[in-house]
Amino acid sequence: MSTTFRANALCRAMAFAIAAIAAAPLAAQTDAEVPTGRLPRSVEPSHRTLELRIDPETARMQGRAGMDVDVERPTERLWLHGRDLDIARAAIVVEGGERLPLKVEQVHVSGVLALTAPTEIPAGRARIEIEYAAPYGQLQGAYKVRPDSNDYVVTQMEPLGARNAFPGFDEPSFKTPWDISLVVPQDQVAVANTRQVAEEDAGGGFKRLRFARTEALPSYLIAFAVGPWDVVDAPDLPPNAVREVPLPLRGIAAEGRGGELDYALAHTGAIVDALETYFDIPYPFDKLDILAAPDFWAGAMENAGLIVYRDSLLLLDEDSGTRQKQAYWGVHAHELAHQWFGNLVTMPWWNDLWLNEAFATWMGNKIVGQLQPGFHTDRGLLEGAYGAMAADSLASTRRIGEPVHDFTDVSAAFDGITYQKGGAVLAMFERFIGEDAFRQGVRDYLRAHARGNATAQDLIAAVAARSDDPARVRAAFAGYIDQPGVPLLKAALDCDDPAAPALQVEQSRFLPLGSRAQGGQQWGIPVCVRTDGAGPTCQLVSEARARIALPGGRCPAFVMPNAGANGYYRFDLAADDRAALAANFDRLDPREQRAFADSLDAAYQTGTLDTAGFLAAAAPLAGAEARQTVTAPFARIEWILETLVDDPATAAAIRKRVGSAWRPRLQAIGLEPREGEADEVRLLRSELAGFLAAVVEDPELRARLAAQGRRVLGIDGDGALDPDAVSPDLRGTALAMAADAGDADTFAVIERHLRASADATLRSELLRALGRFTDPVLAGRARALLLEPDVLRRNEVLPLLDAQMGRAALRASTRTWLDTHWTELEARLSPSGARLVRVDAIGLCGAGDAASLRKAFSARVAAMEGGPRALDQAVEQIGLCGALRDAQREAGVAAPRG
Repeated sequence: MSTTFRANALCRAMAFAIAAIAAAPLAAQTDAEVPTGRLPRSVEPSHRTLELRIDPETARMQGRAGMDVDVERPTERLWLHGRDLDIARAAIVVEGGERLPLKVEQVHVSGVLALTAPTEIPAGRARIEIEYAAPYGQLQGAYKVRPDSNDYVVTQMEPLGARNAFPGFDEPSFKTPWDISLVVPQDQVAVANTRQVAEEDAGGGFKRLRFARTEALPSYLIAFAVGPWDVVDAPDLPPNAVREVPLPLRGIAAEGRGGELDYALAHTGAIVDALETYFDIPYPFDKLDILAAPDFWAGAMENAGLIVYRDSLLLLDEDSGTRQKQAYWGVHAHELAHQWFGNLVTMPWWNDLWLNEAFATWMGNKIVGQLQPGFHTDRGLLEGAYGAMAADSLASTRRIGEPVHDFTDVSAAFDGITYQKGGAVLAMFERFIGEDAFRQGVRDYLRAHARGNATAQDLIAAVAARSDDPARVRAAFAGYIDQPGVPLLKAALDCDDPAAPALQVEQSRFLPLGSRAQGGQQWGIPVCVRTDGAGPTCQLVSEARARIALPGGRCPAFVMPNAGANGYYRFDLAADDRAALAANFDRLDPREQRAFADSLDAAYQTGTLDTAGFLAAAAPLAGAEARQTVTAPFARIEWILETLVDDPATAAAIRKRVGSAWRPRLQAIGLEPREGEADEVRLLRSELAGFLAAVVEDPELRARLAAQGRRVLGIDGDGALDPDAVSPDLRGTALAMAADAGDADTFAVIERHLRASADATLRSELLRALGRFTDPVLAGRARALLLEPDVLRRNEVLPLLDAQMGRAALRASTRTWLDTHWTELEARLSPSGARLVRVDAIGLCGAGDAASLRKAFSARVAAMEGGPRALDQAVEQIGLCGALRDAQREAGVAAPRG
């Protein structure tokens, strides 16, 4: 410690001790001074302690945070994170034991704290100590829920919620061990990331619970929960070939609901075992708790050792709906995969978020596919890729590895590009490199960086090193991560020499009509081609144009430019080759049939296929094997009917033609479930029934479903709710049809059942039914529920608004209501208020609508997490909608025959 420091310390410390220390609302700082992105590395934590006093019945919690740090060079100012905290005292203890008070000011809305010492803090080791109070958040940080007559506290720290709960270094690169203690009422249960190791009386009816020191973790993986929870001790997961010790497993649910965790707990061990086998690394933490949160921002959160889920994902049984059970398996495997990818090895900064989420998306599908082959998770991953391509076709899209500059960029990274596109790219390179080699590369990466941080380049290098051509694979892989867009492969069969057939390909960026994106991009595309005479021929195409030699010594009857649909790209075949592929549709495997369906929609978006051509080409898809292919045209058909067609007679003719194509498929499987039928049949029935009832408006089907919905509601009986009166896979559609056919009395019955139900899945269905009433008075009553205290969970706000915006007759009034109540809704949804932009954009189409949306939201979202990008993408999508509508109208929309 320097002598200069000692000379000035005493008088300045005395002056600071007299002053009250509190976080200012927003201190004046220049933008250049405030690190709204990454914090400076001049001060880094090595260990953290956190003690929180939490009583769920109070409005605030109190905390003491301690941070052992290394100060790189002398400074008078430190930068930390903390948002809306009331700082009571703050100090830094430097080497030698001298204690300096710190003045703490919040200097930015994102939660940047400036901590100023009375004199220069010397380089070396030090300890920062802060005492504070914090309000509970809105599904971020530590927040309260009240699903019954009790209050509970739950946490969600990712991405920036930790700074709402405690001051600190809220970035992924700052991984340290943590010592956590919770002081809670004697009659409450408290859990955290690690095992409880001690309990002592804290006086005044409180107890202090101490938890084992964590492994090195970033702040976004810290978790705790307090309340009258049911804690279900499951049998320990036994040792296996990878893990030498038993793994404690528990389930946690709101009071009285612990018995509903049996299904979730019973299948957890199989997933953990499969992941340990794949990684050849034991589960990395000292225990595994899975908690069913009654209200939750996301689907689930992978907190180390304490994974938190929306309760609907864990509270289920063998009789639950097919989609709910598959969601449990998929999300559970995803979150457990994170224990290695994200928790054991962590990204250093949010631009590499895909290392967590893309990998968990891909890995979760892979593991569930092994354990539940009937789920066909490979098709689900493919469907996710096509969904991501919608956003990836925008000029405003982001790269998988998009740079994150400040706090508004972080939330924007949690999207389909990160999850679904990233997962599809991983799957593509796994198939190209080979499953065994890819797995070994993943193991190399995890072992090299365990308990630390690693970048995208580290993973790509590890995987590419196991390939036959590391340099080319590394470049191709990086090309998909470092640039945006969907590759388009224009392909034509070349049989000028029948003995040496080839596929001529030309790559570019896929650009829909009206796009302002630049198209001069190139990728290293792992292209695999299949013909009727031979299996896949694969080639890494890095050039703008390439020739792929085809085996067989003859001109094939057809060529599939994306064999197995394993590549993340779209294809556009020459007209004759497309016709040949269509004629051989039955010879394609289910994934290839789905890729063909996508090629039809891609051609429609670029204007090379008109509306009549699309409807004619799409009709045969009704007979496809895979559910995803059968239903692939549904969204486009709905768009045609709602946005493109303005003549009632033409719309009626289209509905008739579409009904005649898809109705026989529903009739073949029947409206009533059969004992022992496959999950895919149940899901197909649900999707067909919903489409034919809501979009095609089949009157007989609507009446049958409405009758079933009334039985659920008890309208034709004693008024008691009977959720089992209809198959859970059809219940949501049945309730929607009952609402469509209902009146004010029906609305009242649905509302009554909603208020009484604690079942999250049923509540969502009832909410969406309430949102379908078009009577202005009833629609207003439904919206009023959003502002009534303790009626709707915060994650139920958007489902009701989505339902209303899905009804053209309600859009104008709902938009007006949204504008009037923006402040209340944004506060309730914070920090995910940007989702309101997406809601408001539903049904808008054309340049005028795009300009109006931008004018309405520009100022509102400027400083909102994820807001600017959400608005840019909504505005662009609305403009593209108008361009496609105008072009297809000019091409002509004739009433189809048949």
